[in-house]
Amino acid sequence: MKMDKSIIKFEPNFGVYPPKPLPNVPAYTILTESAKAYPDKVALVCCGKEVTYHELDQLSDRLAWQLSKRFHIGKGDRVATMMPNSIQHSIALFAVLKIGAVMVPCNVMYKHRELRYQLKDSEARVIIALDVFHNTIEAARQDTAIETVVLSKLSDFTENDDQIPALFHSSKEALPDGCLSLVSLLEEGQALNDYAEIDTENDLALLLYTAGTTGVSKGVMEAHRNLWACTSPTVDIYGFTENDVNLQIMPMFHCSGYCLVQLPMLFVGGTVVHVPLFEPQICIELINKYKITTIFAPPTFFVGLMNTPGFENGTYPDLKTTLSCGAPQPDPVRLRWEEITGKRLLDGYGMTESMCQGSGVLSMPNKYRPGAIGGPFNCKVKVVDSNLEIVSVGTVGEIMFNGEGVAKGYWNKPEQTKDTFLEDGWLKTGDAGYIDEDGYVYFVDRYKDLIVTSGYNVAPAEVESVLMAHSTVKEAAVIGVKDEYKGEVVTAFISVMEESKNDVSLEDIFAFCKERMATFKVPKKIVIVDEIPKNAVGKIMRRELREAL
Repeated sequence: MKMDKSIIKFEPNFGVYPPKPLPNVPAYTILTESAKAYPDKVALVCCGKEVTYHELDQLSDRLAWQLSKRFHIGKGDRVATMMPNSIQHSIALFAVLKIGAVMVPCNVMYKHRELRYQLKDSEARVIIALDVFHNTIEAARQDTAIETVVLSKLSDFTENDDQIPALFHSSKEALPDGCLSLVSLLEEGQALNDYAEIDTENDLALLLYTAGTTGVSKGVMEAHRNLWACTSPTVDIYGFTENDVNLQIMPMFHCSGYCLVQLPMLFVGGTVVHVPLFEPQICIELINKYKITTIFAPPTFFVGLMNTPGFENGTYPDLKTTLSCGAPQPDPVRLRWEEITGKRLLDGYGMTESMCQGSGVLSMPNKYRPGAIGGPFNCKVKVVDSNLEIVSVGTVGEIMFNGEGVAKGYWNKPEQTKDTFLEDGWLKTGDAGYIDEDGYVYFVDRYKDLIVTSGYNVAPAEVESVLMAHSTVKEAAVIGVKDEYKGEVVTAFISVMEESKNDVSLEDIFAFCKERMATFKVPKKIVIVDEIPKNAVGKIMRRELREAL
């Protein structure tokens, strides 16, 4: 039946199986129950090192015991981490959850100023980190609540040191004075006899700081139930089983490091292959070696793989579910991926505030249309005007979510919480989009990123998609630049394919755009750069581009 109003809800037939009701148990049971069912099965892999479910359960017990008994960390206390995707980061997650504390993952790219803000705001008392970040931590910890610094080398839980990225490689033998060794704590730790009692609706599991692409980073309060909202339904909707193997590329300082799809995979007894840092050739080797079935990653990941020599000539029979998320998916990327692999490249859209797909929009097995993001993922979605009135189908407005993935609000920011998390349960996204008459959701752009030129609205994502369809363009980013006459003018930044760097023609690219877009959308200026600045989850840092001008 065709729709006339832009409000839709999830239907059980969108996925492989209808999702079961969310478990009303603590999120740490994702591990403890799988450890009972699959004790000897490999849960985690990192740089060749394998850890079983039983080992992961035991190791997280020991760290939980140390946090509780030695450092007196209890329910509601915050524990910061500063580690890439790794076995020790997963150990820390479940240790913190088991004692009812709240994990505060910090971006491994942070400098001391950014880290200090997050540590001060969260009032974390302990930080668990890689040793390579010690200097940053010491420079940041002044005037924070940090009492204890626990350090680990990435090589503590790896087998193939040649796979350790240079960024995380440590040549130091001894840890700095005043810091504790994670390995020693694990060796000396004891079994935890009792876990914290958890109110899944209200007790926090994670404090996740937004990327800050539009302003100051905010801590998003994720309760245990929010974690379940992105875990249990994902298993049912995509039909994951204990035989699936996930390439964990999305970073654990972001909600996607848990939702896409580490927690769903551990819940169902599958295997998670941690990728500390994206290196295309190594990822291709991991896909083949571990018979990867599932990849959820930003578009830049798929671009990077496809631009790696030899990838397009390979075969990938084990791949089942590949999904692009974190940034708009350009059509050329989707089409080329499907041509090379023979697999659909699904699309997905969520927010830290909605625990990614906990309440978001995703392409699903039975709700897929090329060009659309997909349908509501176990939630309700509507599109509204500036008065929060639901608009007609096909009309662009602000996308809003309602569902069990919507977070509790912003940490220490009641006014911003009130503005974004409405009393009736709806979440304002700040993103522009529309819903068609068949119930498919389309992303237009962030309202703050929309360009208004001579009274016309221009979505950067649309212009970027056209630019990336040009044979010489590797990546593109579009911003609005202030103009006295037009208000703003469309300005594009592009990086160029390696083989085209000596013969790229801006005239040709301008002509290409003019053939495919209305005149007001065509960039007035195109700047060639070595790389498009992006944050760690693949979102374009438009502020840096504006500052560069």
